[in-house]
Amino acid sequence: MLHPAYDLTFYEFDDERDTKVWDVLLCDLVHGKPPLKPLYLGVGWYWYVYAISNAAETLHLPTTKGWGYRVRDGYLYLTALRTTKEEAKAREPIFREKIRPFIEDFVGVWNPLKLELMDMYKQYKETYRLREWNDIKKLTNIELLRFFLDYAFIINRKEAETHMLTLVATNYINGLFQQMWFELFGKQAPIDPDFSALMGGFEAQDAVVNRELWKLSRKAFDMGLQKAFEIKDNEAVLKELEKSDPGKKWLKEYHDFLMKHGWRCERMHAYDNPAWIEKPALAIGRVKLYMHQESFPFDTERKRLVEKREKAEKDVLAKLPAEQREWFGTLMKSAQKSGYWSEDHTYFCDFYVGALGRCIVTEIGRRFAEAGCIDSPEDIHFLHAHEIRKAAVPMGDVNLRPYVERRKAAWEKAYKTDPPPFFGNIEKAGEVLKSDPTLSVSTQLPIVREELKADLYGAAAAPGMVEGPARIIMEANKLSELKEGEILVAPGTSAAWTVAFSFIKGLITDGGGALSHPVIMAREYGIPCVAGCLQGTQKIKTGQKARIDGNLGVVYILDK
Repeated sequence: MLHPAYDLTFYEFDDERDTKVWDVLLCDLVHGKPPLKPLYLGVGWYWYVYAISNAAETLHLPTTKGWGYRVRDGYLYLTALRTTKEEAKAREPIFREKIRPFIEDFVGVWNPLKLELMDMYKQYKETYRLREWNDIKKLTNIELLRFFLDYAFIINRKEAETHMLTLVATNYINGLFQQMWFELFGKQAPIDPDFSALMGGFEAQDAVVNRELWKLSRKAFDMGLQKAFEIKDNEAVLKELEKSDPGKKWLKEYHDFLMKHGWRCERMHAYDNPAWIEKPALAIGRVKLYMHQESFPFDTERKRLVEKREKAEKDVLAKLPAEQREWFGTLMKSAQKSGYWSEDHTYFCDFYVGALGRCIVTEIGRRFAEAGCIDSPEDIHFLHAHEIRKAAVPMGDVNLRPYVERRKAAWEKAYKTDPPPFFGNIEKAGEVLKSDPTLSVSTQLPIVREELKADLYGAAAAPGMVEGPARIIMEANKLSELKEGEILVAPGTSAAWTVAFSFIKGLITDGGGALSHPVIMAREYGIPCVAGCLQGTQKIKTGQKARIDGNLGVVYILDK
């Protein structure tokens, strides 16, 4: 039986074949909860799935040819396209040569690639005269269609290929290092505090942006604008600032910040979430959170983490025989860049390409609704690229409602349900995950140790222990509900959630592995975290007291 996937046959789930050919498919809780909408699945995510295989084949990964991806009842399921033993043997020597530049000088490979992406975005924005967000409204219908097609088939492909080539390289290197760690020390690296110490203290672009927001908050404080920021409604804050000369001066600096760093949406993998440059009030909430912090939290913690890392490096290398130190040290230095890359690339890849897509499809949605093709501008997210092409010029002559209605109903049903964590033989999951370390970006299996008698077991962790009241947050735009000192429980986190790390006590996520955002940023902010629990948001309720043991990678619910 084929399960429909919003008319995207590429993602259809085949009951009779898929779990027989692939053993097991694991739910992608990091990217797919809440469920992605059809337009993004057919454009942005389509190219990411292709680009994973493109990267695996370009690098000749010995054990995998990329990801197999399916959609079942609105949720994403993935597995590894594993190679045969014969293929692995033939690919191994080629892989060693292909991966060498990433091991020897990862930053030297990554920096030119990210600058190339930024040049591409700039070029296309200039081509279509897009400087301010609303400049998109000045394009004719055919110009808007051309921009959309360039975006869907050129910009997205280029971004995806760059994104996934570096993701596959960094994750594979980190996977090799984790395997070496286990062989040498007999400990599972993702939940080993010693391993975590080696990975901390690196500044990526996400920290740069948040530091700029903190500086803006301090300027507002020094300019005596605190009362304006005490207003609960962020739109009202902007209006209040317009009433005074100091407020106008601050708003000018804030606008300059948004022009440079505001091409980012609240949810990375979607076109249905607004961008900061589109709705300036969105980042005001971040400014409020930083307003009374005299120092930038990341900087304070980073100094401690660097010292801890440097000590851990010396201690670990001292334990090894002399003949192993050189290769271990080389692989370690390269693996450390994987965490840095994870938080650096979101700015240049996910955020920017997503916001650019948001700008284009939002304007198409507005015009389609005005012309009567669809009922609401938001209905654009339930269409596919070829349907947008169908109506882009003769808008008033095309009715797209039938496509929207059935897909919206399917998506709304999915939104209200919790997906099964897997389909197929879960006993095979360990083999699948071991064959392709890049899968840990999207899914993982908890490392269960029955003797700990925990309520939740994680797949990865950031060290430390903490107890506190839990707060379930399913989407980044709900972060304002958090109260200082709570434990955040979420499906997963991305860079849009980073602002919360300066005032939460701990973090629990359903998805995520050793290289996932929750683990990396919790470590950088000194917050205990257990990620990859699968059912944290289902088992824990807001207000319940929970204990996180990031040293062991487990969670206890204290008042059931």
